[in-house]
This record gives sequence, C-alpha cells and structure tokens, in this order.
Amino acid sequence: MDISVEIVVTDVAVYPDRARVSGVGECELTSGRHRLLVPGLPLTMDSNSVRVRGSGSAKVRLLGVEVTRQFFEEAPQEAVRELENQIEEVQESLRALEDEKAGWLAHGVYLHGIRQATAEFAKGLSRGKTTVAEQQQVITFLQEQDAAMRTAVRQLDQKQKTVMRRLQKLQQELKQIKSSKQPQQYQAQIEVEVLHDGRFQPEISYVVNQAGWQPLYDIRLVEENGRTSLELNYLAQITQRTGQAWEQVNLAVSTARPALNQQLPEMHPWYIREYQPPVPQPRPMVRAAAPMAAKMEMMVADAAPAPEPEAETFAAETVTATIESEGTAVTFKAPVQINIPNDGSPYKTTLQQIRLEPKLDYLTIPKYSDAAFRRATVAYTESGPLLPGTASLFVGEEYIGQTQIKFTAQGDKLELLLGVEDRITVERKLARRDVDKKLLRDQRQLRYGYTIAVKNLLTTSAQVVVKDHIPVSRHEQIKVKLDDVRPQPTEQTDLNLLEWQLNLVSGAEQTVRYDYTVEHPRSLQVVGLLD
Repeated sequence: MDISVEIVVTDVAVYPDRARVSGVGECELTSGRHRLLVPGLPLTMDSNSVRVRGSGSAKVRLLGVEVTRQFFEEAPQEAVRELENQIEEVQESLRALEDEKAGWLAHGVYLHGIRQATAEFAKGLSRGKTTVAEQQQVITFLQEQDAAMRTAVRQLDQKQKTVMRRLQKLQQELKQIKSSKQPQQYQAQIEVEVLHDGRFQPEISYVVNQAGWQPLYDIRLVEENGRTSLELNYLAQITQRTGQAWEQVNLAVSTARPALNQQLPEMHPWYIREYQPPVPQPRPMVRAAAPMAAKMEMMVADAAPAPEPEAETFAAETVTATIESEGTAVTFKAPVQINIPNDGSPYKTTLQQIRLEPKLDYLTIPKYSDAAFRRATVAYTESGPLLPGTASLFVGEEYIGQTQIKFTAQGDKLELLLGVEDRITVERKLARRDVDKKLLRDQRQLRYGYTIAVKNLLTTSAQVVVKDHIPVSRHEQIKVKLDDVRPQPTEQTDLNLLEWQLNLVSGAEQTVRYDYTVEHPRSLQVVGLLD
C-alpha cells in the first residue's frame, strides 16, 4: 500500500560548499508492508546521500529506500493560486491608491478654479463687499490646501512605486511557474514492514548542492581605560538555490569540508635523459626558374635560427580536496529558528564574538612612504579555525577599509594592518653622496648616507619598526659594505634588508643613520644605485 508523507524541513547543517537537510513527517500505519512516498525533494539533492530513520507508537522495520524522479505536466496549482491571490491583493491596493490620488488631484482643480476668480475678488473689494483681511484669509487657505495636496500626491506616488515593484515581482514568479515545462522533483520511496499499528514519524536527511556559506569578519580596535583590545565578529553569509525554501529551521554552520570525491594522485616514473639536438631537415631543392617570392622565402628560412627542442609533455594531475582534521572542524548552531529563501539572496548570521588582546606596534618603510601603519598581532587561541574571508576593519567607530583573512588555526598568529597613524611622523633624507677621488687600484668608491627621523606625537609610548635596505651585489667585482649604523639594526638579512625596533615615549624623537659604500672597477658600469 502506498502512503504519501509530507516532510517538513526542520534542521539544516550548512558547509562551505553544500548542506545537509533533515526533515520529519507523520502518518498512520497498519500492520503489513507499505511504501511511504515522500515527494517534493529538490533536484539539487545527491540521491546517494538519502538516509531514513523514524520513531512513533507503530512498531516499524525499515526495509529500504529508493529515489526516483517525479514529473509534473503543469505547475503545482497550489503555488499558482497563492501567487494569484497575492497579485489580486496588490492590484486592489494599487486601485485604492489611484482613487485617493484622483481625489487629491480633483481638489487641486478646485483650488485652481478659486485662483482664477481673483478678478471677482478684486471687484468685490472695490465695491466694499469684502475686506483685505478676508481676502488674505482666502490666500492663506489656498496656500495651505495646495501644500497639503502636493505633499499627499508625493507620498501616494512613493507608495505606488513600492506596491508596483512588489506586483512586478509576483507577476514574474507566476510567469516562471506557469512557463516551466515538465517540472521535476525527486521522490523517496521507503519500504517498511509494520509489526504493530500506530503513528509513525519518518525522518529523512540528504545532502544538497548549490548551497554553502562563506565567512565574513568585522574587526574593531577598541581603546578603553588605557587598554587596547581587538574585537572580532565572526559572521557567516549563507546562500542557497537548492529549489527548496528553508522556513523556521534549526540552522547549524560547520567549518568542516566534506568531500564527495577523495582520490589519491597516482605516482608515475620520473624519467630523465640526455639532450638530443633536433635532426636537421634537408632543404628543399630550388628550381632555377623559381619566382622572386620563392627566392625570398628561402633566404628567410636560411637566416632563421634552428627550432627549439619540444618540451617533454606530462599528463595533468588532479588536485583533490584536503581533509580537515576532526580537531579543527567546528559547528555553530543558530540560537533561533530562521528562514532562508531559495532565491540565492545572502543571509548573514553571527557565529562568534571574540575579544583578543593584541600586541600593538607601528610599521614604516620610509623609502616608499612616510606613513606609519598601525599593526596588531594576536595569538589566536580559539578552538575553531578562521576560514579565509573578507574582513572589514574599524578603529573605534571609524571604518578604515577591508583586508583578507588567511586560514588561521588555533595557535597561529594573526597580523592585521589597521590604518595609518598620523601622529607618528617619519622622514627619510639622503644625507651623503660622494665619490672617493683617490686611485685605489683603479677602483671607484661611492659612499651614500641616509637619515630616518621618527617622532612620536601620541600621548602614550609606541614601538615603531623601521624597515630599509641597502643594495645587493650581483657581480663578484661589485662590493657593497655597510659602514656606519646608529643605532645598530635589530635584524639584517643576507639580502641586506635592515630592521630597527624603536621604543619611543610620548613626544620623543629618534634618528636612524647609516652609511654604505659601493666599490667597483672604474671600467665597470654599475646600474641601479640611485633610489
């Protein structure tokens, strides 16, 4: 016996690239074997992911489940009737607005007629039938009524635009439903054996595509009572076009990334071989009576270089998704039931609000900019990871821009640039540039010197990181040497990148000075020295 069961979606777990949907139905069962028909399952569903269980006063054995396609010759009439009723209500609202507007416009015509009678008013005034005060009252009345009429018409026009947009939206939805040919849906067929009569609540779950979420962040630097903290709001932007609206569902958002296809790349032998020059091709014989164009082609062919050897070709490798370890996957559950439409419009919900204690310093690279960038570095200690996403940055209530957050797991460091601090001034100057005129074994020696002045105009102390560099030689006869540095750099790399960490109290100023020399043979031309 076939029994139709309507399933109501109750729970949705959204992953970054799909979602798992769960629903519950209810039916009366009698002893014997039955087939429960669950219609209305979306085509975006993965038919292999359907799982069924249930409970109730009936004692039921689940024998199996099969998923088939369900075809309709025409659009479901219930949806059509509902849209048609909504359209009629909106059209009635439009007619009421038109009638109200027509009344005000007629009132405007009446006022215009009164204005046209000003000549009669003047005659009455000259004959003593009316006074100036009475005419002034008429003018005031006309002004007030005209202002009221124009205000009412403007408000009615705005209401008409809003109602018209809703009418157009409903008409488009109705047209889309009526114009669809042979709509399809999945239908689950659940084979059951009932051992004892009673009510049964089947629960069905399945995975759907065209749904997912992406992280968004609001990061705010807050200074209170002399302390600095970093507030991080972790948001999820959910979208879905599954073909099924999620109404009043229990929402869960997971950072896990389930992969439907896990495939290990195959290892192939790695061959190397000696280079074999291409075999020269015999030149075609040229007839003595060849035309001039053919002779020119042969001359160009003779002058062309030999063709490059063809590169060895490799088969393309498929890169599969990586599996997140169980310890880093976190599921967030919404505190209330929510509605998410099926039109792909984004729905935002807050997952977490985190307060972090940052290490605050200022970073400047004065060779390229005299700005000092505010930098906040925090150790991320939360159990759930931060997935890659866009972050909006705020300093207090001031919005300063956006940045991209990389994947950040527990224990990782999160570094953010939070705008420019104008109260830290930086100035870099070329203090010295001269040439040693002495002949030193026919060597030419150039000396450069720079100063970098940093001043802290904040009311608190500040740690400023200054970065600069000196040239790196790419020729064995070009020697570069850092001579005089004050203070000594905190770090100097093999590529001559220099870094100073300056601790400045409020109002303090410190100057970094450094000289370097470049020595090379006079016969050697050097490029790239001036910056």
